[in-house]
Amino acid sequence: MEVVADTTVLIDLWRYRKTPRRLSDLTGKVGDAAILVPWITQAEFSRGALFKDVPAEALAEFHAGFQLLAFENAVIEHYCHLWVAMARKGQTPGYPDLWIAACAVAANAAVLTRNPKHFEGVPGLEVIAYKIA
Repeated sequence: MEVVADTTVLIDLWRYRKTPRRLSDLTGKVGDAAILVPWITQAEFSRGALFKDVPAEALAEFHAGFQLLAFENAVIEHYCHLWVAMARKGQTPGYPDLWIAACAVAANAAVLTRNPKHFEGVPGLEVIAYKIA
């Protein structure tokens, strides 16, 4: 099984790397599933980490533990179809989160997030929500 990480996942895995017991709900729900990281999730996380002066070497080491999902045509197509479907229902899809959702749909995987509301109403998307203990 594979899950696609929302940016909250990387933030929490970084923030609580020295106190992993706080992540028990996340690890319990994911089990041994591979965590796939979309290009936009890595970019959002890295942007914030670099702003907080996290060394680039530390970021590279952290990111090495995940499989990066590249930007590809299938994701673009899913993004466009999801956006249109939601816009026609009067929903306003969030920009980065809809890209993450499109990556998950293209990978036929669920999104793992601490903010499930950001993914409400996305057609065909399974969401796995977790909490910090």
